[in-house]
Amino acid sequence: MSDAPIVALKTAAGFDVLHAESHALPLVDFSILWRAGALADPEGQEGLTLMLGRLIQRGRKGESTAQVDDAVAAMGARLSVSVGREVVRLGGTVLARNLEPFVMLLAGLLAEPAIRGADLAREKRRIRDDLFDLREDDGSLASRQFRAHLFGVHPYARPIGGTLKSVGKIRRADVLELHARTCRQGNLLFGAAGAVDVETLTALVDRAFFSIPKGRAASVRAKVPKAIPGRRAVVVDKKDRAQVQLGIGTLGLPRRDPRRAALVVADTAFGGLFTSRLMQEVRAARGFSYSAGSRLEAPSQRGAWSMWTHPSVENFRECAELQLGLFDDWIANGLKLREVRFAKRYLIGSRCLDVDTPSARLELALDAVYHGFPLDYPDGYTQRIRAVKPDDANAAVHVLKPKNLSIVAVGDADRLVPELESLHGIDDVQVIPHEAV
Repeated sequence: MSDAPIVALKTAAGFDVLHAESHALPLVDFSILWRAGALADPEGQEGLTLMLGRLIQRGRKGESTAQVDDAVAAMGARLSVSVGREVVRLGGTVLARNLEPFVMLLAGLLAEPAIRGADLAREKRRIRDDLFDLREDDGSLASRQFRAHLFGVHPYARPIGGTLKSVGKIRRADVLELHARTCRQGNLLFGAAGAVDVETLTALVDRAFFSIPKGRAASVRAKVPKAIPGRRAVVVDKKDRAQVQLGIGTLGLPRRDPRRAALVVADTAFGGLFTSRLMQEVRAARGFSYSAGSRLEAPSQRGAWSMWTHPSVENFRECAELQLGLFDDWIANGLKLREVRFAKRYLIGSRCLDVDTPSARLELALDAVYHGFPLDYPDGYTQRIRAVKPDDANAAVHVLKPKNLSIVAVGDADRLVPELESLHGIDDVQVIPHEAV
């Protein structure tokens, strides 16, 4: 692993840049974090930020998509744009000798995207195709409906990719307005890792992005999600399924909560490893599902904690009952000392995979700074995990409320609904057709 330090810089023009210099390879990874996440999508226009991200890649004014693709290929580069709820990421990897033209291309795409009507129509068709394809993917259906069911009317419930109805409403003027409002110098955080020195990097950023308007658009901050009372279930009705996609979850912790490290340890011990309690009881001991695991999100506000299995229709009820029992026991009685110790050893030992290159460490630093943490916050990860005591882990799980659970199952409603209704403690079971998701 390279020991290249990550440094925070302020360019002459006032841009914030993180830099990790390394000449191990003649490559540079260049990143832009843009405060323009999908949380900013107006209600009824979900998918607008994703549309902007897609159209940015279609070319600058006066330039075709093919020209952009050819230029990227000629540079020996990879370019990507990804849209999340709280941030849009632009960037890629390029041969060091071609860093300047690559950054200039990125700047042009960001500052002056063509946003042509024909491209908008084409991307609408592609997103619609993606949404139709999603209906055929039971796992994606379950994940999408789980968010909607858990978060209700909260913005975290709204899909980044939008819906057929919301995407259909997007106009070119809406995309242009979103770009004009959010593409400001103060909304950008830059990072570069690899074979580039400080002077070259800062001068290049100033030169490439000077034309972007100054200032900073107000960040769209979601309110704290409120738990919906009760153990509620929804079946996404899809006939002739031999296997059920089953998700069970509740609200977790926000990114900045001081109990987060303890909950990460507890979640890893419960459902984050092949040797974890959930996998051992569901798969190894009973064979109900080939995979079984839990997930813990890290958004600015309270995200989702969830556990997922894929039992056969015949094993569905027993698997769901087992998961609910394991969850209740975990909250009530906590973890065993050996479980906590093993989870901590795994998390500390596997950290090297997250920090083995300057680029990987840069991405962690960018994410930390973007969300208001100190530059060196990622460096303290192992210390925070090591400091977690068994009592801390067992106390942290009490933020997960057993009385407020969302249960989502994709399968034949005629078979699944009676079995859900027979489970103790289920307050409500709803059915929606899979075409409605």
